[in-house]
Amino acid sequence: MNAFIRIRDDIRKYILSREMLFIKIWNGLIALVGLICIKNNFGYNKTISQTWLLIIMAIVCGFFPIQGVSIVLTIVLLVDLLSLSTEAAVVALGFVVASYLVCAYFRSKNTYNIATVPICYSFHSPYVISLGAGLLSNINELCSVVCGSVTAYYLHIVKDNAAAIIDETSAVSVVSLLNEQMLKGRMFYFYLVAMIAMFLIVYMLRQSNINMSWIIANLAGVAVEFIIMLTGFLLTSQKTEILGLIFGNILVIVVGIILNYFILDLDYSRIEKVQFEDDDYYYYVTAVPKIRIVEEEKEVKKI
Repeated sequence: MNAFIRIRDDIRKYILSREMLFIKIWNGLIALVGLICIKNNFGYNKTISQTWLLIIMAIVCGFFPIQGVSIVLTIVLLVDLLSLSTEAAVVALGFVVASYLVCAYFRSKNTYNIATVPICYSFHSPYVISLGAGLLSNINELCSVVCGSVTAYYLHIVKDNAAAIIDETSAVSVVSLLNEQMLKGRMFYFYLVAMIAMFLIVYMLRQSNINMSWIIANLAGVAVEFIIMLTGFLLTSQKTEILGLIFGNILVIVVGIILNYFILDLDYSRIEKVQFEDDDYYYYVTAVPKIRIVEEEKEVKKI
């Protein structure tokens, strides 16, 4: 166990010593993955879908804050959708503007979730964002997760019906698809409830007074989300999606364990009960010490 803790502490120190470099690499990596997802899922604008241009944009995005990266991805997506259908691009723009207004009203700071949820949705694991926000953020970030989830589902509908949208002889329109497959579609509400339930369960359990709260929150959140989505797939006869759901949830569990390993370092084997008082109250405090390993002192002998 001590070896794993030392490895974690060494990784932490190495990253913190080069924090700005790792932030740039991380932002650039998110931008690159997002641009590749846009190209693979849509790619109707051949100019911005060129590989060399995507790489250059990802490198430039590495020097932007994460909110700036999400704005760049949104612009590229809208330009790409415009090549597919003006109606699809206008509706997407409406979703994005409404999302930012809602996040501003509820004072959500992580507006980049509006872009990251659709990216994770393309990998069948949008629940990663719901889990991460529940573990690391406050309750205000629920609105950014919900807005990102709605946008991701809309893009999924556009992708699946792109051929019908392009076909000029087809009577299918983006608004009709939005009405039939989203507003009247039962699976959309199962998906939205799963994202919200996962966030709330993870958020409440990770703050509860129980041992290994983060691990329990991770497992409970995944279990509830999995049951809701599985029920939705079975009731809507989408059994082919279950395999993707299983792999997506495995990824969520792995991400939760990694977050717990690197961020939370509590030693539940040495819990202490502390009592003290002042003029007005008597306090009962449960203190969970952080894991600390004393570094070995190296004695250097000169011969």
